[in-house]
Order: sequence, then C-alpha cells, then structure tokens
Amino acid sequence: MGRKTNQLKMKTNESLLIEYANTYNIKEFIETDPIQFPHHYQDKKDIEISAFISSWLAYGNRKAILKTLGDIHKKFDNEDYFSPYNYIKERGFERYKGDEKSLYRFYKNKDFYNLCQTLFTIYIEEENQSLEDKIEKQIKKENKSINPCLDVIDAIIHIFKEVEGIPINNTSACKRLCMLLRWLVRNDSIVDLGIWTILKPKDLIIPVDTHVHRQALRLGLTNSKQANMKTAIEITNNLKTIFPLDPTLADFSLFGYGVNNPK
Repeated sequence: MGRKTNQLKMKTNESLLIEYANTYNIKEFIETDPIQFPHHYQDKKDIEISAFISSWLAYGNRKAILKTLGDIHKKFDNEDYFSPYNYIKERGFERYKGDEKSLYRFYKNKDFYNLCQTLFTIYIEEENQSLEDKIEKQIKKENKSINPCLDVIDAIIHIFKEVEGIPINNTSACKRLCMLLRWLVRNDSIVDLGIWTILKPKDLIIPVDTHVHRQALRLGLTNSKQANMKTAIEITNNLKTIFPLDPTLADFSLFGYGVNNPK
C-alpha cells in the first residue's frame, strides 16, 4: 500500500512539474526577471556581456537586482556607447578602477571594473569573437572532460578568477553560473536566449539556490541537506526522468511550485 501511495505521489509531482513548466516558461516571465536585459540586444557580444553581468548580480532581492541592472544598462545604452560591447571596447568602466563605493550588496564599483576589465581582455586584447569562443579555447587547454557542463563552469571560473562573486571551484552549487548557462544554451525561443552551442540543453545543470533546494526537498528530488554541486547534479538527474532532453526546463517548474505551494 505504501509503495502504491509513493508511486501515485511521484506521478502527481511529475504532472505538476510539467504543468508549472508550461505555465511559467512563457514570454511574460521575461518582464520580471533579470534575463530581460540581454533580451534587449541582437548582437552576440552584447547579449553575452549583458547576460554575464545580469547573472553576476542576480542574488538577493529581485526588485533591488532589477534596479541595479537597470542603472548599469542605462550606462551601456547612453549616447556615448549605445551597447554593452561598445561600453567595454571604449572602456566606459575606467572611472570605477579602485572605487570602494558600494555597487550592490557586497559588490563594490571596483568589482564591476574588474569584471569589465576581464571582458575587455577577452574581446579586445585577445581578439576573441565571443565569450563562447574564449571558453572553448580554455576547455581545450584544460582537457578535463569531467562532464560537459562542469567543463564549461571550470573554464569560466578560470577566466574570471580575479572577479569578486565568481566561485573559486565547482564544489558549490555555482547557481548563477548554471543560470547563465541555462539562459545562453536553452533554445526553445521562449524565455531563454539560446545563442550558445558549446553545450546541449540536456547537459545543463539545474541552478540551485535556497529556494530551489527547498522545493526539491519537498518534491523528493533530493534528500541532501547541502545545496552544493553534488546536490544540483542529483536534482538534475532526477529531473531528467521527466524532461530527459531539457532538465533545466524544470527551473520554471520549481519556481512555479514555490509560488503555488508557499508553505
């Protein structure tokens, strides 16, 4: 009897996750999410820069995140630069070098400078055609082949190692990097941008923060009390039973489950 009850519960949860994915993976989601900012651009470099900075800042209060990102993108789009790439190319960030004033929460203006300087090195000094191109080169250098998504995460960690807020290794959940990869790789042309082919959607790892971890525990997708990379991979593998070719579609499902089941 207990086994049948558990199977029924699992089937119910599966149906709910599919329903919530369809409910929240819609264009209207963009308007209230940091992904709205890279959606403003057409050029690959502009999208990459906007997406990286938007994901870098995406922690804490959503309203505060969107305000700070709005202010940054006004700098990108003003009449001196007109785009994120031109802002980087023309070194619009130079004024923030060594600036100890607060940018957002734990970040200071000098941290924004360091991130922009790294992007300047990638695009201008090294003449990479894209951030994706730079990551592919780094992966070939490291030749790890842990798994495709972790290889990309490790490459990003290495490239941006001098930037505050980038994880020092892949043992943490690397939530914002996993979210960045979801944005850039998922290609259903609804919410996510789908401009990178360095990974396939099936290789992505679910972005796990406190909220997602809580929902995953409630749904029996993990029993781990630690929101780390091992747990993120476990949750992702369990979600592949429902979304085998697109496990991070369930990021919308878990968001929806939290909205509809707040307690």
